[in-house]
Amino acid sequence: MIRGITMRLLIGAIALAAVVTPLQAEEAAAGFMNDFVADLERVGGRLAELAGATPADKFSWAPSDEVRTISQVYVHAVFVTTFLPMALGAAPPEGFEMSEDTNPMVLMQEWEAKITDKDQVIAKLNESFAYAAKAVPTITDLDTTVEAFGFPGSKRAYLLILLTHAHEHLGQSIAYARSIGVVPPWSQKQGEGDGG
Repeated sequence: MIRGITMRLLIGAIALAAVVTPLQAEEAAAGFMNDFVADLERVGGRLAELAGATPADKFSWAPSDEVRTISQVYVHAVFVTTFLPMALGAAPPEGFEMSEDTNPMVLMQEWEAKITDKDQVIAKLNESFAYAAKAVPTITDLDTTVEAFGFPGSKRAYLLILLTHAHEHLGQSIAYARSIGVVPPWSQKQGEGDGG
């Protein structure tokens, strides 16, 4: 009798776990995506805030001739933040045109050369991160392998590249800003305490 009750309880617990686990997995995935988007918006906001604090006449500055200028770093971040969600299956932003024959690297270099005005750069930063924040949650089949930058990886891996790429260029932009005497606005607010 006790053995039968124990067996039924065990079977019931297994059946319940089979139902709860997919729900929990779905909730965890939604929670992760919410955290991902929040961090993407945060880093995009910091890039735009730092660009706003940088004098317009310094947007053509670079620490050497071999690396991107300040505006080119920002526009590079804009391009990747716009291009990568589309490469993973998200709908393009309204008005964005790119044929299948277009080489993304060539297009990125064109953007970097063309978009140099401070106000335009800041507008593009805000547009690209707002687009990505809406586009990323629409990307499905995260285990699917794609090849967006010349190497195969899951869509999930490329989403992580999207986020780390933005942080990488925020760090670079902070170093550039500090080199020309610009203190990041959030560091000014916190009395230089956060190291940014």
